[in-house]
Amino acid sequence: MREVVSGILVLIGAAFALIAGVGILRMPDLYTRMSATTKVATLGVGSTLLAVAVYFGELGVATRALAAIAFVFLTAPVAAHMIGRASYFVGVPMCPETAMDELRGHYDLRTHELESVCFPELERQLPGLQVGRLRIPDGAAVAGRTLAETELRQQYGVTVLAVCRGTFSIPNPDGDVRLLPGDELILIGPPERLDDAAEALK
Repeated sequence: MREVVSGILVLIGAAFALIAGVGILRMPDLYTRMSATTKVATLGVGSTLLAVAVYFGELGVATRALAAIAFVFLTAPVAAHMIGRASYFVGVPMCPETAMDELRGHYDLRTHELESVCFPELERQLPGLQVGRLRIPDGAAVAGRTLAETELRQQYGVTVLAVCRGTFSIPNPDGDVRLLPGDELILIGPPERLDDAAEALK
């Protein structure tokens, strides 16, 4: 009975491996090929290792096989994510049939942080306004002052959308938020007024 079950599992694993190979050959770009290699190939390896555990029926072999299955299931998605992320950052092209790039405009390629707002889309919805970023340098006069004390809106007509500090952001900050060296302000306003505000903050 164990031979039958293990044989069926081997055949299932081989079928998944075959599908993964066909997917690598047939998929049009790197991103879709990774779908075949991570999902289908992981199931193929898992089925084959499970067949080994069933066939030998020993605790030591089964433990090693299950540990290997868990390792593959945990590491394959992480590896695929890192490869896909690096490929996207260096500009590996998508297939021509790709209808939408939902990450375009959401990633800051300098800091590799995901933005919740697509700035180009926001600027299209608000003609005449521009979104800008400004980092508070060390020794800036505004360091230690609150947003209200900077009077950015009153003097320069710009609005602070968010204050990015380390790994977290303060969206729609109140006037009592105190600015610190290294903070990055996301501002919106007329382009020429953004330049004036940037000079004042520096």
